[in-house]
Amino acid sequence: MDLLEKNIEDIIYNSPWLLDERYIIPKIKGSRNEFGRQINIGCNGFNRYIDLLFKDTRDNRPVIIELKKESLTRENIAQILEYRALVVSMDDEKKTEWQMEFGQNYYCPKLILIGTSASEEVKISANLVGIEIRTLVGMEDLEVNFNDIMDINDKLNSWNSFLNTGNRTLEDRDEWIEEVYHWTKEIIDEYENKEVSTIKKLYKTSTKDAWITETANPFINIPFYYKDRYLCGLYEYYDEELNFSQEHVYFDFLIQSIYYKEYTNHEQLEKMNKKANELIKIKGYKLLNFEEGIISIKLSRSILNDYNKFKYKLISLINDAVYINDKVAEIFMNF
Repeated sequence: MDLLEKNIEDIIYNSPWLLDERYIIPKIKGSRNEFGRQINIGCNGFNRYIDLLFKDTRDNRPVIIELKKESLTRENIAQILEYRALVVSMDDEKKTEWQMEFGQNYYCPKLILIGTSASEEVKISANLVGIEIRTLVGMEDLEVNFNDIMDINDKLNSWNSFLNTGNRTLEDRDEWIEEVYHWTKEIIDEYENKEVSTIKKLYKTSTKDAWITETANPFINIPFYYKDRYLCGLYEYYDEELNFSQEHVYFDFLIQSIYYKEYTNHEQLEKMNKKANELIKIKGYKLLNFEEGIISIKLSRSILNDYNKFKYKLISLINDAVYINDKVAEIFMNF
């Protein structure tokens, strides 16, 4: 795979979760009229452009990323440190824009340098001033040595699948995810059992009111509730095992009696697990995983292309989720 520096920058920009699953693109436009790219933070008539700007949804801090096609040097460290200093001394207009996006954490960005390699001296120097180093080993075949990514090929396969869905950037997906959410909200609002509900607002830049709460990323991530507690969830991505696919999405059934530890002893827990397993199989679902009261299954992505198909499938899933929970709860009540 012969990729140029620009190709790698494009991949990182379009898929910030390659660096960290909690990174997203902020709503700050750069010189190319793209959010989070080529951001000018210069002052007094001097231009200084950040290659990539992300936001860490854990603390809303900016993440400044500088990509180099060669081995990293002390000069690169000085350059990205200059960016941090310029952020602190921005003019009022830029400062207001950054404060609106990042809040009071705008002035303390995280710094990441990406290059083909880095000497031990450079790594130590970077570490001492709070700069994170990521290395690209072999630009020709893109052997990427990201500390927290076990297999970059899996990530690139996910990226290729992401492209094949026709959603090329985070912004391209916004309207589509909004549409799926509004479909969901309409269906649940009309659902006959009023003890079932979903979120009142879609949060695309945080894990607030989400099903998968460990990460924030540009994928569907919608929870459902029954009697004001988690019931089930619809999502596109969780981890390397349940990763992004152009063929399917994921749905979790949460067994409340197990998840919320309403059993009094191991025997009762075993009966609940057995009952949940039996009911899921009777309903015709093929289990991907069943851990700590959460059962994961696959759904064909095609249901997201048609409102009526989606409505029929979602109502069926919700019906089954409520039924299974009520039946398993009977074990606790009758024990």
